[in-house]
Amino acid sequence: MRVFLLGGAGLVGQYAAKYLAANVAVSEIAIAGRNMDKAKNAASAIGEKGVSIKADATDEKGLAELVADYDVLVNTSGPDYMVQPPAVRAAIRAGIHYCDVSCDGPSTEKVLELDAEAKDAGTTAIIGIGWGPGLDNLMMLHATRQLDRADSVHTCMALTFTDLVSGDVKKVAKEMRDSGPFSASWETFMRLFSGQCKIFHDNRWVAVDPFESEVVTPNPKGGTVKLYPVCGPQPITVPRSVPSLRDASVLISFVPFPLNELVRKLASRIRAGEIGTRQAAIEFIETAGSERDHWAPTHQEFPEDLWVTASGLKDGASVRYTLVPTSGWMGTAGPLCTAATMMMSGKIKENGIFPPEACLDPIPFMKEVATITTGKPTDAKLFEESFERLD
Repeated sequence: MRVFLLGGAGLVGQYAAKYLAANVAVSEIAIAGRNMDKAKNAASAIGEKGVSIKADATDEKGLAELVADYDVLVNTSGPDYMVQPPAVRAAIRAGIHYCDVSCDGPSTEKVLELDAEAKDAGTTAIIGIGWGPGLDNLMMLHATRQLDRADSVHTCMALTFTDLVSGDVKKVAKEMRDSGPFSASWETFMRLFSGQCKIFHDNRWVAVDPFESEVVTPNPKGGTVKLYPVCGPQPITVPRSVPSLRDASVLISFVPFPLNELVRKLASRIRAGEIGTRQAAIEFIETAGSERDHWAPTHQEFPEDLWVTASGLKDGASVRYTLVPTSGWMGTAGPLCTAATMMMSGKIKENGIFPPEACLDPIPFMKEVATITTGKPTDAKLFEESFERLD
């Protein structure tokens, strides 16, 4: 099986290349991107299976010609909103399978409209199959299945600056200014906060301003935490798989919490057209990074970094179910590569465009991810879970 790994020289791409190269069924991995020096180095790092190819993720026709002889196009390039639609269309043109880690809600809506074309071309595309979105979609689906009737489900994330940016902050900012490897993911991230985001509320999709729609929710470690909705794909796709839902969203906050005010100001400037997402990301990193120790959270204020809550009825009572992943097994490249190998091996037979929860069985899939990323046995505990009565 031959894999075309778009963005394979990037941070996520290099991890994906490593996992794919370890699969005996994979015979070739094309590390593709704009920078050939980086592509050659990344291809060399995985040994004889690696080759390097120059590719532009936004060139649909050219990309379709490049991938025509491959089995699957695995897309880790970005920014998501720029590269996902043309890359999916390229895979459909070539009649091959596709998966990515895109976390942009508006792009997801555009790509879902290609479902009929993908079916006609014999293409299976699993979109947004990383850490978030991806594993959290499957956690959301699993959480709703623990209730007799699920009314709401939410992914909650608390992100620390010190986890997001490691190493020399000035170097990171310079690399972004020079279109380095951090640029695409950070542009996507700033975009999540900078516009009206679509959430599922009161049984319909509505657009809200993230910083005008804060939510105070219980923190699994105790107390509460203030979070903000963002324009990810999860609230677009998950309600389609859970008809009883009335509310669904992705809620995010920075820790320590004063960082949210910095993001709010930058998002306002993006909306006003004063700066772009790249400049906003650079200013965020430089401003917060100039006082790095100041932004390191204390143990007391640090919540879980990811958890999922679902509310509804269980045995006639109103309850909230909370799902917290155990540490060590979650990541972005693991689920992406697991999905790619499932498609190539014929384990996913239906063609079309699918978000993760529409075609993957949550627990078996996540156990497989844990096995390839950490070596944990398939019976290892993936989550801590709890029920709380609300009436």
